[in-house]
Amino acid sequence: MTIDLPNYRNIPTYKNTIKLLEQEPEILDLLERIVQWEEEMPKIHPSHAEIGFRPEEVFGDPRTVAKLVPRGILRLSYKSASDTRYRALNLGELKRAIQDWKKRQAKIETEEPAQIPEDLFQFIVGHNDVKELLWRAIKSEDPIHILLTGTPASAKSLFLEELRRLPKSTFVLGSGLSKAGLYDIIFDEQPKYLIIDEIDKVDDSANLTCLLSLMERGLVVERKHRKHRTIQLKCWVFAGANRIDKLPPELISRFLTLQFRPYTQEEFTEVVVHVLTNRENIPKHLALYIAQKCIKELYTRDPRDAIKIARLIKTETPTKHEIDKIISLIKQRR
Repeated sequence: MTIDLPNYRNIPTYKNTIKLLEQEPEILDLLERIVQWEEEMPKIHPSHAEIGFRPEEVFGDPRTVAKLVPRGILRLSYKSASDTRYRALNLGELKRAIQDWKKRQAKIETEEPAQIPEDLFQFIVGHNDVKELLWRAIKSEDPIHILLTGTPASAKSLFLEELRRLPKSTFVLGSGLSKAGLYDIIFDEQPKYLIIDEIDKVDDSANLTCLLSLMERGLVVERKHRKHRTIQLKCWVFAGANRIDKLPPELISRFLTLQFRPYTQEEFTEVVVHVLTNRENIPKHLALYIAQKCIKELYTRDPRDAIKIARLIKTETPTKHEIDKIISLIKQRR
């Protein structure tokens, strides 16, 4: 039987289409195929167009197409025991909504981006190969995800700290994520760069599902009880881990993995002197002294330990005597 239009006339197609696209942006392709059918079929086969289209004619799932009726986008134009047809409720409003949505998305993507710091990675000594790969990833047209792995006290944490300076970046500590907490971060902050330290400690299945979908398709869908939300996001993921043997293979495969080895004494000394003089305003001879004390008395090659000592001795005129005192106090509790 043919179904008349009057019951549907007062439904605002434009508003409903925009709302649907905000909730489920992946449905855009289907809506565009419906518009194409509505515009072309009357020219090719007017009588067929009058009856309406079947879901398969627009390459749509029957359930997805059917839900567009109560959403005020389609109307039932014909229904029998073996056949169901649809027409656009208001083709003009549907087209306008799609055009406006695409313009809005294009504007978001082409807005003047915040500047990437020109001195990014400048304070990290060496690792020029890693710097170049990260720069290439950041400047890539499409997301490239990079995993930095290696023992503690390697440079991977310094790189992650630098990446936090990127505009529209969000930093996450894997061990501090609540169950399914990554969904809220993605939906609320919509980061362009997601930086995850201790990714090897993200063991919640919901968080992993969210991350896998984000990295693979840029699409995150959350279905929880009666809550259903969807977001399409162009996001780069940079992560760090001490070990990756417990990470799911499907997660590792989405990353370009870069391995870091521990610092040699010479590398550690060079890094500490560079960081302490440039970031902590410690005189060069005292920065060198702190590096030597870390190696010989605290038996550490972690630059973070040297930074902590530098911050403990910060006075107007720091001295080696003050450094010795701090080192002595630390050794008493080791």
